[in-house]
Amino acid sequence: MSGEILQVGVHYDPGYERHDTGQGHPESAARYRVLETAIATLPAEFKRIHGRKALVAEILLVHEHYYHDLVYRDTETFADVLRTGDTAICEESCDVALEATGAVLEAADAVMRGEVASVFCAVRPPGHHATAARGMGFCIFNHIAVAARYLQSRHGIGKVAIIDWDVHHGNGTEAIFIEDPTVLYISLHEENMYPYTGYATERGQGAGEGFNLNIPLPANSDGDLALREWAEKLEPAVNAFEPDFLLISAGFDARVGDPIGGLNWTDETFAEMTRRVKALAEKWCGGRIVSSLEGGYNPAGLASAVLAHVKALGAGTGL
Repeated sequence: MSGEILQVGVHYDPGYERHDTGQGHPESAARYRVLETAIATLPAEFKRIHGRKALVAEILLVHEHYYHDLVYRDTETFADVLRTGDTAICEESCDVALEATGAVLEAADAVMRGEVASVFCAVRPPGHHATAARGMGFCIFNHIAVAARYLQSRHGIGKVAIIDWDVHHGNGTEAIFIEDPTVLYISLHEENMYPYTGYATERGQGAGEGFNLNIPLPANSDGDLALREWAEKLEPAVNAFEPDFLLISAGFDARVGDPIGGLNWTDETFAEMTRRVKALAEKWCGGRIVSSLEGGYNPAGLASAVLAHVKALGAGTGL
């Protein structure tokens, strides 16, 4: 990558509204429309990254073949809920989930080609609860997990660090990489809530021992505590790992006022975390970051926090 200042990419698409979760569901198309409207207000200097549909072979980088087929069959037979768990679906959901994964992969390609320094992908449904063989927690395919394997297999990236700041623990991502020393998974999340995993004692298994870091936070705690934990635990772990690429599972349901989360982070919390991720990326991996939307269920709060995140990604690049 040259010394030129690169743009920040953003991806959003009204096509994600086709994933119909039903009336009153928190992960709704209405939530996405508010976010989409907010992102569209960003200046033209933020480069629009267009998506694509992920190939089945790309999904199979982390998911079992029979699970992919199960998702296809459930949507084709007009099921209302994915049979593996608490994930509302409609006949469009398999295609939309494939498009969400594909968009994150296209963002990774754009960063690797040097077209942009980093990308935020506003996709839905979210992904970090999906394991190799089970969709749950509103998630179908694990976009960030697929992207990590894609970067390694397609682009020859050696070590990938995933930072997950959704209010819920990313049990799917953890399970996929639990024995893998080439992927560092770090999660900051509220303790003792869905999916009731993410204990600090879980550090990885086998060859992956020491490459899994959970930072559970007490309910009603604020962003100051999260940032202190970041400085004391997360930053040293990333520095010791020396990643070649950084991925973010960017949930915004830890923001104050979220109807599902119980933490009290502010927009500035997300902006400061973003600045810290940027500093780590610039130190170890040429600034390369792809961030993918996970949770966030107060539409106005989600839009505000996402804009803080994206603008912080663009800080120092002339944007």
